[in-house]
Amino acid sequence: MIKLTAQRQAILDMINQSNQHWDAEILARALSDAGHSIGIATIYRGLTALEQAGLIQAMHLGDKKRYERSDKAHHDHLVCGSCGSIEEFFDEQIEQRQRHVASQYHFQMNGHQLLIFGICQQCLKLSVKGEQS
Repeated sequence: MIKLTAQRQAILDMINQSNQHWDAEILARALSDAGHSIGIATIYRGLTALEQAGLIQAMHLGDKKRYERSDKAHHDHLVCGSCGSIEEFFDEQIEQRQRHVASQYHFQMNGHQLLIFGICQQCLKLSVKGEQS
């Protein structure tokens, strides 16, 4: 059982009221803008505690973790290496293939994260415009 301090509740509320994928620094700025005075170390500890309690989910993006609501239906992510945007998607064929691979290797899968890295459509358009100039 997790102790939901006022700071942890503010963090949880901020994450649960959006569909964003938050990192600690962005969350700290948003909380500050909303009138909460919570230090970055407290935010990191709060995120860890909330994740361990299953109240939020994390994904690892290089040297950063991003956090999102845990009540969303399962989905995977497309991550833009240029602007950092994250797009959610679900594909049943990918899900079936992962279950098949796990079974093939006699592996009991209890979850997974699929992150596909690349360049989003918006950034591709910007790079094409830049090349045409």
